[in-house]
Amino acid sequence: MTRIAPIPDDAQFPQLPVVTDKSAMQDVFQRQLPGFAEGRLEIARLKLMRFTYTPGKECRICYALHVKDANTGGEGDQIFFALVEPNGVTEAKYTQAQRETHVGANFGPAVHWLPQLNMILWGFPNDPKLKQLRSLVDRDALSELLQKHWPCLGLSPTVRLAGVTTTLIKYVPESRCTLRHQLHIKHDGEVVVYSKSFGSNAGGARIFGTIQALWNAPICQSGEIIIPEPLFFDEEINTFFVRGLQGVNADECLADFDLDGVCARIGVGLAGIHQCRIGGLPQRSDEQVFSQLRDVKEMLGNFDAISKPVGAAVIEALFEKYSHLTRLTPVPIHSGFRLSQWLLVEGKLALIDFDTFLLGNPMSDVASFAAHLLYLSIKGKITPEQSRSAIRHFCRAYAAHAPWGLPADVLAWQTAALLVAEQAKKCIRLAKKNCRQTVEQLLSLAADILVGKLTLR
Repeated sequence: MTRIAPIPDDAQFPQLPVVTDKSAMQDVFQRQLPGFAEGRLEIARLKLMRFTYTPGKECRICYALHVKDANTGGEGDQIFFALVEPNGVTEAKYTQAQRETHVGANFGPAVHWLPQLNMILWGFPNDPKLKQLRSLVDRDALSELLQKHWPCLGLSPTVRLAGVTTTLIKYVPESRCTLRHQLHIKHDGEVVVYSKSFGSNAGGARIFGTIQALWNAPICQSGEIIIPEPLFFDEEINTFFVRGLQGVNADECLADFDLDGVCARIGVGLAGIHQCRIGGLPQRSDEQVFSQLRDVKEMLGNFDAISKPVGAAVIEALFEKYSHLTRLTPVPIHSGFRLSQWLLVEGKLALIDFDTFLLGNPMSDVASFAAHLLYLSIKGKITPEQSRSAIRHFCRAYAAHAPWGLPADVLAWQTAALLVAEQAKKCIRLAKKNCRQTVEQLLSLAADILVGKLTLR
């Protein structure tokens, strides 16, 4: 069977080996989903797009199907979001879901229940918490929304919209979704905009305000870095729109550019971002990091006997060292700062993700970037030597442009903490391939950083 990673035994979820097996689920969907079971629709292939699992509680999976329609001869893609919960829970949720309004999926049902797997399926664009997606992928509804905000697009009032082509870019079920909209303008070419939608608990207005503040900040106005131009926020559907940028994701073309030089430029950019004035940001305390570390300690206890004592020792050392660290004034931070957040756009660097901005310790962003470069070396995308050289260039550039410099003790602590609290935790929770080996390497790196065996500057 094909699986994303070895799946642990869980008495609440005996179906886990099936729902995480691509071949098995392709067979289940083909035999049991409406349209597929009758033979009209055929699944050519199935991929697992996203997998999150909380032991004993729930499992969320995104399946991407490539489907062929025997009646029309057409083919295309269909995403299904699956929620798997213990016995007796999904039936009640499915009953509730049936009472709601849905739109037709491209292929298959809008919502369906597979009782033998305790699984509810939603066919995209249907989502239990992102109900605005139904209108954003509908040409007529989207055109009406764009006409409502037409002046914000910077187009002449006399220009008319001839049509829209919408493409899915990124989808996190029940949380957020990014869509690319190619606007076909009558007699005047095309305009590309992106929409980002959020569930009811996310602050779409605050995130849009952050983008506006950055757009007007010196670091962007100077051209040192660029960001997508903010266009408008629609409160009713908790969605904002930005102008499209044409570029290449930096971590997808690592062999094609000067990694040291790019990381140095990102260091300068981050120092500038940290000196921006952005209002309304929630504050992140180090207690949140402590909470994550406690969670990981518990997860490691259920995950692997070898990693458990190593992880416990690293986490204990982190708690012991914290009270002696240099204190820094909170600044606006990205709080998820990685190379993958950057595009290369005609020789310039563009930051493209703004969801997680907070007020917090500036070293957490520096550490997040360093931890991600270390992770890339573990995954074999760059060599350990390339990783450490890039980190040095990034850190030195940041230190030269940040008024508070780069306190070595805080950088080491934050990097070690993030390797454990975020990278290792994410690896376990998403059941990534070679998970055990990767977690062991992450814990080893964290331990080396804490004792000074591995320096980052």
